Amino acid sequence: MKDERRLTMRIAAALAALVLVICVLSSCGPKEEEPEITRSAVTIIAPIHTEDNYRGEATTDPDATKNAATTAATKKDGTTAPATTADNRPAVTFENPLENEAISQAANSGGTSARDVAEFVSIMGYDYDPNQGIFYTSLDNWQRQGNFVAHYDTAAHYINMNYKTIRIDFGPTEGYNWRMQLWKGEYGVFGGCEAGIYTQNPDTNNMLYTGVDDAHMLQWESALYLNEADFKANNAWFYREWQSHWWLTGFKSGVVNPEEIVMFLHVRMRSAQMANQFEEALLKSGFTNLGSGSFLRKDAGSNLEVDSFKKLGTHFYIAWRDLGELNYQQRTGN
Repeated sequence: MKDERRLTMRIAAALAALVLVICVLSSCGPKEEEPEITRSAVTIIAPIHTEDNYRGEATTDPDATKNAATTAATKKDGTTAPATTADNRPAVTFENPLENEAISQAANSGGTSARDVAEFVSIMGYDYDPNQGIFYTSLDNWQRQGNFVAHYDTAAHYINMNYKTIRIDFGPTEGYNWRMQLWKGEYGVFGGCEAGIYTQNPDTNNMLYTGVDDAHMLQWESALYLNEADFKANNAWFYREWQSHWWLTGFKSGVVNPEEIVMFLHVRMRSAQMANQFEEALLKSGFTNLGSGSFLRKDAGSNLEVDSFKKLGTHFYIAWRDLGELNYQQRTGN
């Protein structure tokens, strides 16, 4: 098992190095310089699995690795060896059987092995919501300590992550410039969406946006719809509840079209000044202002059109589908 973990760490490190190389090469062109985005000021590293924090464990429980090709060998002393996959690698499973079932379903729908999906989930450190069958990033996910520059969006396409993204810049307020970035699309065998909030200190670094600290997080909720018809019918594929967070995410097994899925976001700005600045930024990004008036999340489809928003005091209700750019579509021009 330890050898397997070392191999996993080497693969993760190699992928991280490859992404960094791609980022460097993609930044060498004549494109106009633009501010980068980062989840923190710490250099990115792959997560290191140790005996203390490694989530995946080999198991002989056939229900825990449902639909995965596993075998269990009996030792001479009568005990059972850890389950292995068809290629003799230890099977990675989790304590929650529903999580293992969701991983197996994701593997089947994506044409890959449950073991590979489980290892990906373990590396990314996702938490699991069994009620909706979604994986998501926790408040203190390891990635909060790792950089995320804009060029990673381009590089992500080469590891089977195809999505649409949009950046919304506003401020200054509370001593910072702010950026909200949204993503929606395919993440390997999962479909999902993300919303992140970042700040830039113009006095110390005018090119770097960093993930906000706990004191500057926003309160928000989100929902993802497979298409506009589902959005109008309020048939959400999944929903992330109202909470304070710096990076609100959700990922669910299934095939989605990044250009058709609709992301709904309800977010509260921290002050009236920030709300006014955010409203201007949404308009500049192409969103249509539908005014104010009474609003309930369950009525989002009847109150909003795609790529529009409503503002109620410091609260914003946003429906996003077409604006932004695809990370798998080459840009034209500078």
